[in-house]
Amino acid sequence: MRLTTWNVNGIRNPFGYQPWNTVRTFPAMFDILEADIVVMQELKIQRKDLRDDMVLLDGWDCYFSLPKHKKGYSGVGIYTRNASCSPVRAEEGVLGVLPSAGTTTAYRDLEPEHHIGGYPTESQIEDLGVDPQLLDSEGRCVCLEFPAFVLFGVYSPANSSGLRDDFRYGFLCALDCRIRNLVRLGKRVVLVGDLNVSRAEIDTASSLDDMRKLGITHDEYISTPNRRIFNQLIIGGDVIGERDQGREQSILWDIAREFHPERNGMYTHWEQKINARPGNFGSRIDFVLVNSDMKHWVVASDIQEGLMVRQVSIQRKHNLLKYQGLRPLSGIRRLQGRN
Repeated sequence: MRLTTWNVNGIRNPFGYQPWNTVRTFPAMFDILEADIVVMQELKIQRKDLRDDMVLLDGWDCYFSLPKHKKGYSGVGIYTRNASCSPVRAEEGVLGVLPSAGTTTAYRDLEPEHHIGGYPTESQIEDLGVDPQLLDSEGRCVCLEFPAFVLFGVYSPANSSGLRDDFRYGFLCALDCRIRNLVRLGKRVVLVGDLNVSRAEIDTASSLDDMRKLGITHDEYISTPNRRIFNQLIIGGDVIGERDQGREQSILWDIAREFHPERNGMYTHWEQKINARPGNFGSRIDFVLVNSDMKHWVVASDIQEGLMVRQVSIQRKHNLLKYQGLRPLSGIRRLQGRN
C-alpha cells in the first residue's frame, strides 16, 4: 500500500506536465504513481467548479475540504483506491466545529460511534486565540478514519510575510492538540501534507545564511514558535530546554528522515521567483509522519525526483510512503455528494 502527498498548486495543474499531459485522467495519474492513497493540497478550486472527472472516478473514492469564504484558495483532497482501502469515517477541519455532511450538527457533537473523536476541549480551543470556525473553514484539513489508523491530510497556513503568524501558530497548536488527544484515546495517527514548517537546518538550504542575517544561534533558530511545536510532536525532534506542558512526549516519526537521516538537499519546495529548483535551493516542508508504533509497518519512504508541476510561486515534489502488510479496509464509499 502506497501513500503519496502532493501540493499540486491547482487541481488541474499537473496535466500541463509530463507524464500527466499524455494521460489526462486522475485514475491514470494515480496508476503511474502506483498510489493507493493520494493526498493533494492547494487545490484552488470552488465547489461549483468540481467536475465529474475529478470526483466520479472508477475504483476511487474522494473527500474534499474547500474554503467556505475565500474562493479558489487552499483546499485539500484525499483520493483512496477502494480495492485497497476505504475509510469508515470522514471529516473536514481540525476542531470538529463544522457541520457534518448533510446535517446541521457539528462533527464534535455527533454520537461517539459516528465521529472520529479527539476534539480539543472548549478550554483548549480558547487557548488557541483563533476563531475556531475560521480555522476549520479555510479548506486546510481532511481527516479520514480507517480501522488501522486516523489519517490527517493537511495544508498548513504559510508565513505570509508575518501577516498571519497568530493564525498559523493557532492552526499548528490545534493540530498538535487533536493528534495528541487521539493518541490518548488509543488511536494511531498518520499526518501528511504541506505543513509549511521545516524541522532543522538540514531541511532548508538557506538556513545558515538566514541565521547569519538575523544574528541568531542554532538554539534560537530551532526554537522559533512554529518549529518548536513541530519538533515536540516529532520523535527525535530538537527541543531546547524544558518541553511545553501537554507536549511532554513525542509521538510521530518523520519517516522520510528516518530512512535518510544524513541526506542533504531533500527538498520539496523552491522559490520560483529566483528559479531555485534547478540548483535545488529549497526547503523540506512536506511530510509523512506516522504514529510511534507504526514505524515497523513502513518499508520505504522518499521524495520522488523529477516530476515537475507548474507553480505560481513555488514548486513541490511528492513524499512517498509504502506500508507493509495492511489488509483491505471496508467502510463508507464517499463523503456525501460534493461536501
